[in-house]
Formats: sequence, structure tokens, C-alpha cells
Amino acid sequence: MPGEIFAATVTPFSEDGRRIDLDYVVAHLAYLQANGADGVLILGTNGEGPSLSLLERRQIIDVVMGNRRELRVFAGTGCASLTDTIEISQYACSAGVDAVMLVPPFYYKEVDDQGLIDYYAAVIAALPDEAQVILYNIPDVSGVEISEALVDHLVAKQTKKMAGIKETSYSLSRLQRYIQRYPQLSVYVGGDSLISAGLKAGAAGAISGVANIYPQLVREVGQRLRAGADAEAPQAAINRLRQVLHRYPTLAAIKHWLHLVAGLPQAFVRPPLRNLTLQ
Repeated sequence: MPGEIFAATVTPFSEDGRRIDLDYVVAHLAYLQANGADGVLILGTNGEGPSLSLLERRQIIDVVMGNRRELRVFAGTGCASLTDTIEISQYACSAGVDAVMLVPPFYYKEVDDQGLIDYYAAVIAALPDEAQVILYNIPDVSGVEISEALVDHLVAKQTKKMAGIKETSYSLSRLQRYIQRYPQLSVYVGGDSLISAGLKAGAAGAISGVANIYPQLVREVGQRLRAGADAEAPQAAINRLRQVLHRYPTLAAIKHWLHLVAGLPQAFVRPPLRNLTLQ
């Protein structure tokens, strides 16, 4: 469905960062479904996926899949280790997620396309035939760019399993190139500021941080565009919300905002991320 809205969900930790509040996860899913989300991306950047052990990732996958109801579920399963990525991706597929999302291995920065091709090919080959894979381009965070040469190779060699790309480089021109170059893939807008422009350009949907709190607002952008109306007002509201979030440690601010707006318990981040302070 064009214009699908996914919330890139947060992971709720105890104040010391050691324990995950799984009841919160269930309540957040219910809130998102009641307020217009089509699906969720779990264990991504907002979900602090790289800060979680494989056991913790499995626990969250189990809870989400047991309480998803009509929500579609994408799971971030990319790790720095090839074997860890294969293990958690296989687990997510066996649990029934709609797709796994693979950020590049992020420890070694000076890797060439062939090294990334070898990594992704090994992961994809280890997944069941029905698996669906979304590449995750977020070079400002991962430090590793997903090049068009890499995508070209994977699309040519892994056609059945390659499902899409989440583009979070905040470049509209790159987003437009992906949409035009890979019509067989679902390209998702990963930057909240580009939701309207990306959907206008033909993106399959948005995977949004703001949608954690206001999925109905993000959904309104797509609804207006599909109706031939102007989406400037909801997009401007999203931009203002992002500006507020960026004044603070962003993930801690999203969790506090959810506490205020959705009535969810106060949740915290895991170090090295920082919680909100009164200073």
C-alpha cells in the first residue's frame, strides 16, 4: 500500500538502563495501532538495536510478534558481526516478521563495495526463501554508505529476497534516485523532514521517529497527498516537532513525550545515550 506509515519504535529501559519494560512495548503497540500506524520498525536506531544483546532482541521480537495484531513488523537485525546478523535475522524470519532491515556492519569504516557485497550476500543466502530484506542506509550514524553499486549487485543476484531500502541520509536527491533506479523495491523515507517530498516522489511509505508519538499526524501527510490536497501543514507540524526533539537527547525526549501524550510509563535510554536532566 503506497504511503504506509511505520513507527520506528523506541525500546523502553529502566532508569539504570539494564532492564527492558516489555509491558511498555505491548502498550505502545496498542497505542500506535489505535492512532493510525500501519506498522512498526523495531530494533532500529530509535530502538537502540546495536545496544541490545541477541537475547534481548529475541525477547522484543517475541513480544512484538505476539501482540502485533494488524500491524506490519520490520525488525532491525544488522550487527557488526556477520554471524550475529545471520543468527538474529534467521530468528526474526522464523518468528514471522514481514521483513528484516540490515544496516551495514558499522565497526570497520574503510570497507569497499566488494566487502559489503560479500557480507550482505552471506546474510541473505542464510535466510529462508520467503525472507524479505530491507537495506538501511544511514551513513551519518553507521559511518558506512550503501552505494548504488552495492544495491545493483544485490538486486541482480537476490531478486526474490530484496524487498526495499530505508533511506536516511536526509538527501532528497538520493531518495529520488533510489525510487527511479529501483522500481522493483519499496523505498521508505527515513527522515521525518522529507516525508511529504518523498511520498510525492513515489516512496512506498515512511519509517518515522515522530510516528512513535503522533502516527496520525504522519499518516495525514499521505492521506492529503493521495487526495490531491496540500500536505504542507502536517509536514510543517512534523518539522516543528523534530526541532523540539533535537534540543534534547532525542531518544530520551521521545520516551518522555510518550509518557506525557500517550500515558505510557516513564522510560529511559541505555548508556552511552543520556537521559533527560533538569539542567
